[in-house]
Amino acid sequence: MIEGYDPVHEFISYISVEKGLSPNTRLAYEKDLQQYVSFCDSKGLDILRVELKDLRQFLARLRGRQLSQRTLARKLTAVKQFYKFLLREDRIQSDPAELLSISLKSRTLPKVLSVKEMISVIEAAAGSTEAEIRDRALLELWYATGCRISELVRLKISNLDLKEGVVKFEGKGGKERLVPVHKQALEWCEKYRGVRHKWVLEAGLTDSNCFFLTQQAKEFSRQGMWKIVKKYAHKAGIPRRVWPHMIRHTFATHILNGGADLRAVQELLGHRSISTTEVYTHLDIENLKSMQLKYHPRS
Repeated sequence: MIEGYDPVHEFISYISVEKGLSPNTRLAYEKDLQQYVSFCDSKGLDILRVELKDLRQFLARLRGRQLSQRTLARKLTAVKQFYKFLLREDRIQSDPAELLSISLKSRTLPKVLSVKEMISVIEAAAGSTEAEIRDRALLELWYATGCRISELVRLKISNLDLKEGVVKFEGKGGKERLVPVHKQALEWCEKYRGVRHKWVLEAGLTDSNCFFLTQQAKEFSRQGMWKIVKKYAHKAGIPRRVWPHMIRHTFATHILNGGADLRAVQELLGHRSISTTEVYTHLDIENLKSMQLKYHPRS
């Protein structure tokens, strides 16, 4: 390899600027490729001169770590995209990863809450304290829009139009989308806005413009929102593990079951590909199969 040349850094810069990938996706790719570089270093391999057999050894090592199929696929994608980039930039003469493939099991269906469970989680935040008013507004808005946790963390006051009943999210790759918000969620957000203003004044801090804040008027973290979901799921008596992305899955499944158009749901979720959204239709089919097995006289 050329002294001073860092192909991984060059690739990460490319996907950040040219592809417009989100910071989280970029970080995941960077970690995956650093892991691959460490493997090559341990074997005395130059990453610009590896062969297919070397890549298969790396894949075998990953499989030995009992990673999920999804994680394994992501790591493989990072390596394959890396070598495609190097070939396009004439850094290598042939793509050693071109024939590298992984047989994935059938796609794992997302876990969701029932309508009754989701409502019980939301209503567990009764709004009897200022913190509960914020938490109720957060849960109401989350379920009303099906947004990603990162989008909720970054949500600005200026992007939530309570009068028009719409919220603007900045999704993956900086892509913006408008999502309508129902009346009940808007009412709780309006109620919380007064609490938020009070917290900012009491803290004497410069307003960050982030809509959801801690009681110290500081910006929320992803971990903080995770704790809120966990807290109210426990309070609602949900016997199984509930995590933030589950609310997004639940939103999509419930509105599809209610008759929403698949393309409309794709727009609401901010999915680039319709195939990503289609997994929720498979989930509905699984629910129908389960009901048939339970209630059909011949099953």
